[in-house]
Amino acid sequence: MFTLVCFSSPQPAYTLVDYLSSQHISGVVSKSEEQYCVELVNEADMAQAQIITAHFINAPHDPRYQAASWDNDNHQLYTSRSGNNSSIFNRLFNRQSKSQLTRYPLTYLIMLVNIVVFGMMIVSIETRLWVDSRLFIAPIHELQQTGQWWRLLTPNFLHFSGIHITFNLLWWWILARPIEQHLGKISLVITFLIISFSANIGQLYVDGPNFGGMSGVVYGLLGFTWWLGWLKPQWGFKIQPQIVGFMLVWLMIGYADVLFVSMANTAHSLGLVSGCLLALGWAKMGRSK
Repeated sequence: MFTLVCFSSPQPAYTLVDYLSSQHISGVVSKSEEQYCVELVNEADMAQAQIITAHFINAPHDPRYQAASWDNDNHQLYTSRSGNNSSIFNRLFNRQSKSQLTRYPLTYLIMLVNIVVFGMMIVSIETRLWVDSRLFIAPIHELQQTGQWWRLLTPNFLHFSGIHITFNLLWWWILARPIEQHLGKISLVITFLIISFSANIGQLYVDGPNFGGMSGVVYGLLGFTWWLGWLKPQWGFKIQPQIVGFMLVWLMIGYADVLFVSMANTAHSLGLVSGCLLALGWAKMGRSK
């Protein structure tokens, strides 16, 4: 890492990092005693970054910097910057929503599919029966006979309450976008598929076909992000330890079977393990977008 500039408060440091990112300059913020320092990943970017920094210091309220912060809002989901994080739901529908859709099309496409399927499950008994007959997973020997291999994936899109789908899509939105941004769309698709197959097939063999939801995928993306942040911190993946701790505790609660609903514990566990292993493999390949 190559130190560019230091500030006495976190906000200007993170704002500058956001703007540098919009100019395709990779940087991170590190805290040293009472200072927040902007550090560059590549020394070759130093000259351009110094010019940008000089203008930033002279005109910190230039609208271009605020626009970059709004457009690159992943930081508020992974680190506590100023202690005044915006509501996640407000972020979903803010004035940058159009830009978000073009930047993260696959993230939003999966959300849309989930919402459409959930709507079909609650709008009428006919559409619910259609969903049940075509999207639930089936034993492998049945899939061999029918050729309906899509059923290995489609349990992801089955949710059984408003709380269920809201919780899962919220975490998907938080965790999928950085992968799509930093590693690319194809990488997100591959990660999604591998985690889905691992979680769904494992859950099928352990507890049968009556399950659904994105939770296995969510735990997979959690493990993927968590381990990449540990193995390749320079790639920009970072997640608060408190979030990891909360999700692991929630996993243990599921195994304790003290909730009023049954949880797909095997899907959660295999999703988490497969996500961690994918991160390990990706880190060994040593490639980012």
